[in-house]
Amino acid sequence: MSEMKEGAGLSPWRLEDSAVLCVDDDPQVLSALSRTLGREPYDLVRAASGTEALDLLQLLPVKVVVADERMPGMTGSRLLAEVGQRWPLVGRIILTGFPGRVAVLRGLEAQVDFLIYKPWDDEMLRHAVRRLLIEVNRACERDPEDEADPWLDLGAGDA
Repeated sequence: MSEMKEGAGLSPWRLEDSAVLCVDDDPQVLSALSRTLGREPYDLVRAASGTEALDLLQLLPVKVVVADERMPGMTGSRLLAEVGQRWPLVGRIILTGFPGRVAVLRGLEAQVDFLIYKPWDDEMLRHAVRRLLIEVNRACERDPEDEADPWLDLGAGDA
C-alpha cells in the first residue's frame, strides 16, 4: 500500500479514497510499478495473475487496473476486457514490452483507456493513472437523474 500524500490538490475528488491494481507475473515489474506509483495519493494493490486480479476486484474498491499484456494463463487484454464488462467504470491501462500492430489491436478490442509501452516513462504513467482516477471518480459521482435525456425534449412542447 502506498503512503498518503498531503495536499495533492489534483482535483476536487479525493484520490486518497482510490485504489489502483497493478497486474504482472514478473515480480521485478511489480516492484518497479510500486516504485513509480507508490508515493501517489492512492492505495496500490498488486496481483501476479489475471485470476488473482479478478478475485481482488471483487473484494476491493479498485478504480484503475494497470496490467501487463503477456502473462501466462490470461493476457492483459483479456483481463481488461473482462474488467470492462464486469466493472465498466474501472479505468484500464495495458503495459506491453512488445509494441506493434497486434498490441494496438488487442488494446482496442479490450477498449483500454491507455496502451503504454515498456519501459514506461514514470511521469507519463503517473499522469495516466491520475487522469483515469479523476474520470472514474467523476463518473461514479454523476447522478443519472441529473443528466438530461436528449430524446425527451424533441419539440414535445411545440404541438
